[in-house]
Amino acid sequence: MRRTVVAACLGLLAAGCYSFTGGQVPFRTVAIPSAANATAEYRLPELVTKAMFEAVERDGRMKLSEPKAAQGRYEIEITGYQHQPYVYDRQEAVRQYRVTITAKAALRAGSGKAVWEGASVSGWAVYAPDSLDEPAGMQRAAANLAEEITRQSLETW
Repeated sequence: MRRTVVAACLGLLAAGCYSFTGGQVPFRTVAIPSAANATAEYRLPELVTKAMFEAVERDGRMKLSEPKAAQGRYEIEITGYQHQPYVYDRQEAVRQYRVTITAKAALRAGSGKAVWEGASVSGWAVYAPDSLDEPAGMQRAAANLAEEITRQSLETW
């Protein structure tokens, strides 16, 4: 009986020590050129590019590098932007807006070969006009998009 209890305790301790951080990507450095923009919203390329820098740094599996020295690169084209009412109150006044940014994205090796491609990746955010404005919603949506691109492009590694 005592051996069973000790074995069970050791098993639980060993199981609690396991963690998973994802595998190794095929390269260690990546460049993130400015995102291309196929929308009329001029602020998006800067917001999305900055959010990608932050998302890659937060993930930690690749280091940011200059394009000429990088072993890989992200290519991002912003293809859509929507700013729509999301929640109404009883008087049908807008209480929240939803901002959505859609992009085509690819992670390419230095040779140009696509390691991952996303034909339509979206990031969105909801904001209340009495506490935040549209640019703040755009910034949150860009961060959400960058996290999604990073997650999808690195999930197989």
